[in-house]
Amino acid sequence: MTTLTDYVGEPSSNGFTLDDHHTENGNQENTMPGENKIVMNYTVDFPSLPLHLGTGTSATATVGNVSKSSTLKPSVKSSTVSKRVILTANERAGKLTDAENELQSVEESKTCKKIASATNTLIELSEAKDGSLCIMVSGKAPNVEDAHCRLIRELQTQVVMTLKIPKEHYGAIIGTKGASLRKLENEFFCRINIPKEDEGNIRITGPRVHVNRCAERIYDISKERSKTTSEDLEIPRKFYPWIRGPFNENVDRWTADGTVKVNIPPVNVNSESINVNGDREGVMKVVDEIKRIYREKLEKVRTLSTKVPSCQRRFIVGNKGSGIQEILKTTDCAIEIPTDDSENGTVILHGDQDRIVDALSMVYARAASIICKEIPCPQWMHRYLIGSKGSNLQTLFPDRVGLKIEFNDNGTVYIEAPQAEFQTSFATLEAEINRIKNEMDHQVVVIPAEFHRHLVGKGGANISKLRDEYEVSIIMPPEDTHSLDIFIDGKKEGVKKCVQHIKDLVSRMENEKTRDIIIEHRFHKKIIGNKGESINKIRQQYPSVNLYFPDANESTCDIIQIRGNKAEVDKVYTYLTKLKKEFIESNYQETVPIFKEFLKHIIGKGGVTINKIREETNTQIDLPLESSSNGKVIVTGKKDNVQKAVEMLTKIQEEQANIISVDLPIPPKAQKRFVFNGRRLLADIENECGNVFFSIKEKSNKISIRGPKVPVSNAEKLVHDLLKTLNEQTEEVTIEADSSYHKFLIGRQGSKLKQIREQYPTVRILFPEEKSEAANTIYLIGKNDEVTAVKKILEARINELKEIVDLTVSVPLEYHKHFLIRGSEVLKEIQSQNGNVQIFFPKINSNSTFVTIKGSEVCAESAKQRILEIVDDLKAQVSIQVIVPNRHLRSILGAYKNAYAEIPKEHNVVIKLPDRKLAEEYNAEGVCLGDIITISGRAENCEKAKAALLALVPVTKEIIIPREFHSALIGKGGKDIRNLQQFYNVNVNVPYENDNSDVIKVVGLSDKVDECLVDLKNRLEEFEKIAADNILKSFKLSVSVPVEYHQKLIGRKGVVVAGLRNKHNVQITFPKDNDTSDEIVIQGYEKNCNECKEDILSQVDQWESMITMTIKLDPRYHPRMIGTGGRALRKLNDDFNVDVRLPPKNAEDPSLVVIAGYNEDDVLNCIEHLKIEEEDFIDLLIERGQYTIQREATPPQNIVKHSVQIVGAPWQVNSSEQFPAIGIPTTVVTPPINSVWVSRVHK
Repeated sequence: MTTLTDYVGEPSSNGFTLDDHHTENGNQENTMPGENKIVMNYTVDFPSLPLHLGTGTSATATVGNVSKSSTLKPSVKSSTVSKRVILTANERAGKLTDAENELQSVEESKTCKKIASATNTLIELSEAKDGSLCIMVSGKAPNVEDAHCRLIRELQTQVVMTLKIPKEHYGAIIGTKGASLRKLENEFFCRINIPKEDEGNIRITGPRVHVNRCAERIYDISKERSKTTSEDLEIPRKFYPWIRGPFNENVDRWTADGTVKVNIPPVNVNSESINVNGDREGVMKVVDEIKRIYREKLEKVRTLSTKVPSCQRRFIVGNKGSGIQEILKTTDCAIEIPTDDSENGTVILHGDQDRIVDALSMVYARAASIICKEIPCPQWMHRYLIGSKGSNLQTLFPDRVGLKIEFNDNGTVYIEAPQAEFQTSFATLEAEINRIKNEMDHQVVVIPAEFHRHLVGKGGANISKLRDEYEVSIIMPPEDTHSLDIFIDGKKEGVKKCVQHIKDLVSRMENEKTRDIIIEHRFHKKIIGNKGESINKIRQQYPSVNLYFPDANESTCDIIQIRGNKAEVDKVYTYLTKLKKEFIESNYQETVPIFKEFLKHIIGKGGVTINKIREETNTQIDLPLESSSNGKVIVTGKKDNVQKAVEMLTKIQEEQANIISVDLPIPPKAQKRFVFNGRRLLADIENECGNVFFSIKEKSNKISIRGPKVPVSNAEKLVHDLLKTLNEQTEEVTIEADSSYHKFLIGRQGSKLKQIREQYPTVRILFPEEKSEAANTIYLIGKNDEVTAVKKILEARINELKEIVDLTVSVPLEYHKHFLIRGSEVLKEIQSQNGNVQIFFPKINSNSTFVTIKGSEVCAESAKQRILEIVDDLKAQVSIQVIVPNRHLRSILGAYKNAYAEIPKEHNVVIKLPDRKLAEEYNAEGVCLGDIITISGRAENCEKAKAALLALVPVTKEIIIPREFHSALIGKGGKDIRNLQQFYNVNVNVPYENDNSDVIKVVGLSDKVDECLVDLKNRLEEFEKIAADNILKSFKLSVSVPVEYHQKLIGRKGVVVAGLRNKHNVQITFPKDNDTSDEIVIQGYEKNCNECKEDILSQVDQWESMITMTIKLDPRYHPRMIGTGGRALRKLNDDFNVDVRLPPKNAEDPSLVVIAGYNEDDVLNCIEHLKIEEEDFIDLLIERGQYTIQREATPPQNIVKHSVQIVGAPWQVNSSEQFPAIGIPTTVVTPPINSVWVSRVHK
């Protein structure tokens, strides 16, 4: 027999390693020192496995049987089956004449379609010339069977048969939940109607053959049913044990053959009736035997009772009543045990008089076989007694056969064990409880509930720390119980320390207090600092204090809670109050009115000007958005800095334009009126005059007007008129009017408002802004009598607007849809613009053209005119096509979406964008359908909208900027190029370095691109100037300075050389450490380099004039002479007024130290001092060296590396047989059976 080991070979007992392989094959090849290369042959070291490991004598025999196996049935069957049903002409339902045959086929087809739909199958019909019908049903097996039954019932000739069956047999025919009845109907393709109890016979409807067979089956069921019977026996319950027999032996014997069932009522059923049913003969035998048992026991059975403790009763019962059954089998006596909830503790025995004593002995023996007892054990000790996952109990009682331990909530442990093992187990458990009592402790600490959360800490951090530190268990009471008790248990020492620690904490918390401080929510982030840096400093300075901030999403909450030691809380409160004051001061805000055309001068090229102002004034300057109609710049920071920034911004604007400023004195009474209601009065004048701005400075009795000369003079006149009115007797009143009425009160282009002003010139009517909180309130300011008159006029007009009228307007049916589509968007817009009038269109199928408008007369008339305008637009509507390349749609709908959204509103047109799916489809003219945008509306409006839309199509323009300036244009981290793109809202494409291109492309709207190109040209001029300046700065000059002076020229931490660099604006480069050159290179402007050179040479001349002496000092002493951070060396130089120069790192003699000074005595004194210090230091080193042992150097180890090379592998494609060349004819060779690559058929 061929086995796997025949092909693989003997396996190595030690496993496979590189060393083992090297030893066996000997194919070691040394490629370099310290490396072993092992060559492995793929065909030898990795032999192929046999293709079939069957029971045949060889693999070849298995291959020969492949053709046989190919004829086997597939292992996975198809889920779809087909079944054919043939109905002869006589079997088809409803025999018709030839003339009616066609109608019959149609009805049959309809029936088949219904059945196919109901059963989810495919049904095909075919009718032969002889009138037979062939039906093919396909689908899933259960569905096909269902369809088959339905087809037979519906299409085959039906007959009705009645059967007379005894009513008591109906149950057997119906079965459990009708299962038998359904089975009969499906099997015989019939409908079976079972009558009610008071009705007639069973009716069967279906094909004749199947009806007859079904009737036979029902008769068979009835016949079988007639052979059975059921008997009920009334026998007292105490005789049931003998009737059942020990371990239910009698009942099992009677029911073994399955012909008889015996139902004896269980204990919990209040019945004494035993039912026996089944085969008549068998039932009679069982009934006779039960009666015999009952008669025998009725004469012999006597009763005996005894008292047994309730805890011992279950030992008598045994597992699943086995104890009682064993007593019954042994002594033929029945035991009656009271229930657990019964107050009666008497056990009753029933049996023969001569055997009942034996049964009593067995009861006592079983009751005493197991001993149980409760041991006092506090509940907190239970978990220590059990151990982790019961480990402690497992250690105490490794063999727990018959042993039972339960832990009760009343502070006891229940132990139960066989009599022989009880004393040992009890003593072991008691000893363990005493050990835990001696080693462990349990304490209850009463702590006020308000301190519980502080003990627990955030996320349980504090209590976890206590548990880990003292190795104790701390149980906190649930919050809803409002308990004050905290339970601590563990080792006695740990519990004692933990209790004391908690008491100390509570004592400290009682000495704490809580203060709340209100600081605006926007400042909370600044108090916390970046990554909590600022708040951590507060915590380090005041460790007992905790700060509680509101959640970040609670933006309306400004309260910060401070808790901790009373003194420290007050200090932190003071500190935060000071911070709050600083924040308020540093976040002072002012708005600067800047005319839009001058914003670019304020910003400067690439934001240079605005950034310079920000840096100089240390303020935050927020510019208005391009789409914003408000031309005000917001400046935030400290008050003085903000005012300085405002002055700088104003100055820039005034330099760029003919802006004048006029100051008008105003009395305090008038000043209050001007600032009232958010400067609404001044804003009204600003809107009226245009291009002017008002400002009222604090603690000033003047109002400033800024702007061009003509608007300022007009505003000045209006303010004078207002001041004159305000100086006289004035009145200020309010009128409430729905905001939808305001446009009617103002009139077209303000006509009604102008009319009132001409009549009452002193009255100024202030309408609220659309999004104002008081959007329905109108303010009137002016002379008393004129204000009263205007108020009456406005109230009268408001009342007119409130009067309800009904108007009708005729709208052609084809235009109704325009008003009602998209959730009646157009209709709702008309209503909101015209006092919320009600507009009713006729019902869809009414064919009426009249639209009803209900509301105030003015509003309803305005709505009517608007509807007529829309209808007129729809009648004159045309559609034009605009070709915009699809690639630009993303930009139009993205970057320019606001401008795009305004086009339909401004020009009253509808724009339809192309479908994405049309991106690759073209019309007859060769235009891509995905590039065509359709605009619908009036012809003139469509043309305007087309021009506006084409203006949004991005254009690309190029500018040549030399590559050397690209990095300067981009800026650090791309900051400058980003600012440029954001400012002009364009995309600037700078080529990559490897593109070797100077062309920069600017993509965006045409006007913005032109502005950006001008900016880029200006920047190019600046770059060229900077480049020319850099050439001048590139002048280099070399100065020869002895190496020993280099360090002095550099100075400590480079202070000296930094001074020279700043003084002369040059770069000074010293030779590197490993370079022995004396040359120092100076780079900068030629003049500056020469001046710097003179300074260096003069300094060197001064050093060379000093008296210099050289001494030898042990290099080991040098660090001591220098000291920490050079302090000792600096002190030495100051004490002796000398300059001590140490040798460089790469000096030939590292012991040479140069000492220079202006006085020879100072130099000699310094040398003498250094010599003494050196001797003392060397002596100290010698003393220390006596107690040290020199370590021997570890010789270097040669590490041998292993590498593996595999030859003859299939992926090394050098086999012309297994990898033949394409196009070259090769001899066809049948591969051997053990080849690496084999045919699929062998697998």
